[in-house]
Amino acid sequence: MEQGLSITFSSASDRGLKREDNQDSCGKFPQDDSSLQTPRGQLFVVADGMGGHAGGRHASQLAVQALGEAYFAATPEDIRQCLQQAVAVANQRIYEASTTSYEFYGMGTTCTALVLQGEAAHIAHVGDSRAYRITSDTIEQLTQDHSKVAEMQRLGIITEEEARRHPEKSHLYRALGIYTDLEADIITGLAIKPGDHFLLCTDGLAKVGAQELKKIILSHSPAKACKRLIAIANARGGDDNATVQIVRVRQSSMPKRSLFSSLARRWRRSER
Repeated sequence: MEQGLSITFSSASDRGLKREDNQDSCGKFPQDDSSLQTPRGQLFVVADGMGGHAGGRHASQLAVQALGEAYFAATPEDIRQCLQQAVAVANQRIYEASTTSYEFYGMGTTCTALVLQGEAAHIAHVGDSRAYRITSDTIEQLTQDHSKVAEMQRLGIITEEEARRHPEKSHLYRALGIYTDLEADIITGLAIKPGDHFLLCTDGLAKVGAQELKKIILSHSPAKACKRLIAIANARGGDDNATVQIVRVRQSSMPKRSLFSSLARRWRRSER
């Protein structure tokens, strides 16, 4: 048997208790595959839209759809370049929809995307949705929020608790669909191993601390952890939409392809 990595995955999204609708979106591509051994691997995306009820929802949906299509359609072999192209395509689609429709004028969205391929993780990020990596010992926030409040916290001007309560914490200086040119944070080549967990989430989980995230994710299946985190977000006010994706990396065994089966497949194709 040939050893490889695969994933167990789950997601959940909820509008919360204070919002009329859910402007978050999320997706996984390909939908029915868990192997990390394909050339482009697995893509996971979360997005938090802004710009009115219809606009915010449409922007986040466009971001997820465009990234899923553009990433796998990109021609470069390098995953960094594929992610850069996919983000650029998503940004352009949202910008064009925003500037050509009164209904969607001014809409934009955050976007955090994770690719797991082979034995590495890659991330593209814009806005204040987040990506975390959780191991048995640590939880690490892999992304930085693109907001002035988060920047003040990084500079030590305000504390984490002050940032969490700041009235302008959701004011972003970078988002998809606002300008034609966009700089996304791209992180590539993070080594992964069985037992690693990845969390993508929107800012509806802002009131759940890092150590609490770690404890819940490590002590539950991805599906149960997603439900638990949404429940906690609502129990603490449910002020915003909340979306969660949890990916658990695991060891898988794949039978090696025999020469006979490979030749047989070629023969069947030649007969068509």
